[in-house]
Amino acid sequence: MKRMQRQAIIKKVVTENKITTQSQLLELLKKENVSTTQATISRDIRELNITKIEDSDGKSYYRILNNSVLGMKKKTEEERLSDIILETGVSLTQIEFTNLLTVLPGNGNAIGVLIDRVRAENNSKIVGCIAGDDTILILSKNKEDAQIVNEYFSQYLFQTS
Repeated sequence: MKRMQRQAIIKKVVTENKITTQSQLLELLKKENVSTTQATISRDIRELNITKIEDSDGKSYYRILNNSVLGMKKKTEEERLSDIILETGVSLTQIEFTNLLTVLPGNGNAIGVLIDRVRAENNSKIVGCIAGDDTILILSKNKEDAQIVNEYFSQYLFQTS
């Protein structure tokens, strides 16, 4: 099966179900006659901007974060980054020439990828980042650049409706 077909089925399955694990996603895909590996699913999840969010009961499940994959207006990488930080951001701390961004569990890697893409597009004050499950270490050349990065992320992290 081609990547585009598989990803279309993944979008459908994620939209129609509250999937809590990649194993569960693999099982649902098998029912759709899609046979693939966990590594491929992980890559598809990143490419489709699928992340885990918590419902009102505190249970995490996969969800497509932006509407561009559902046929709506295509968002820029920076718009996607601001959306995911608004939805999943927890805290931001500047330490000398670095910033430590914490997010809801399961979102760190997707945000790290978006930060790298935005950095590449905008020649920003970010040298690079290291992302884990719920923590992203954002590196800058110096303290002044890190302050600019902190201000940038703070505008999305601490907005109120």
